[in-house]
Amino acid sequence: MRELERLSGVGRETVRYYIREGLLPEPARASRNSASYSDAHVARLRAIKRLQEERFLPLSLIRTLLDSDGADTLRVFPQLDAVLRARLDRDDARVPADSLFAELGLERAAGLDTLAAGGCAIADDGTLSARDAAILHVLAGLETTGFTAERGFTPDMVRFYVAFIDRLTSAEVKLFVGQIAGRVGAEEAADMAERGVAAINELLGLLRTRALLAKLAARRYGTDDSG
Repeated sequence: MRELERLSGVGRETVRYYIREGLLPEPARASRNSASYSDAHVARLRAIKRLQEERFLPLSLIRTLLDSDGADTLRVFPQLDAVLRARLDRDDARVPADSLFAELGLERAAGLDTLAAGGCAIADDGTLSARDAAILHVLAGLETTGFTAERGFTPDMVRFYVAFIDRLTSAEVKLFVGQIAGRVGAEEAADMAERGVAAINELLGLLRTRALLAKLAARRYGTDDSG
C-alpha cells in the first residue's frame, strides 16, 4: 500500500474507498493481512486522479468513462465533459467535511458512514464538493424524518439507490452518444445534454411518484374485502 500511494499520489483511505465502490479492482491477497497491487492499479488510480483534477468529473461518470464502451464519450465529443461541467456544476466551492458534520450534528464516524453510503468522497484535504455536501444534508434529513437504522433503514438501502443511478447513467451516456454521434456538433450536443439533464430529472420524479401511487392503490384494492 505504501508503494501504491507513492506511485499513484493517492492516499490509502481513498484507495480503499475506490475498491469498495468498484472503481478499483481488489488486490491479490496471500493472506487476510497481505495485499499485492499491480501496475494496473497504479494506472487506474492515475487515470481517476487525472479525470478529477483536469476534467473535474464526478466518480460516477469516471467509472463509466473507464469502461471500454464509455470511453467513446471523450473520443467522439472530447470537450463535452468540460462544457457540461461549466454549465451544470457552476458552484465549485469546497465544504470542510468536519464542519458539515458539526452543522448536521453528526459524529465523525456516523458522518463518514453516511457519506460512504451516498457514494460521496472526501478529498485528501478533508473537503467535499458542494453537491456531495447537499447529498449529505438530504441523507441526514431522512434520518431526522424517521428513516433510522433502528427501523430497518440501513445504509445498504442508500447504496441501492447509488448503484441504481450508476447503472442508469451508464446506460444514458451510451444511449446519448450512440444516438447523436455524427449527427450534431459538440456545442449542440452540450445544449441537448444540459436541457436533457433537467428534463429527465423532472421526468424521473414524476414517473416514480406515479408508480408509487399505483403500487399503493394496488395494495389497497388487494386487501379491502369490502370491494
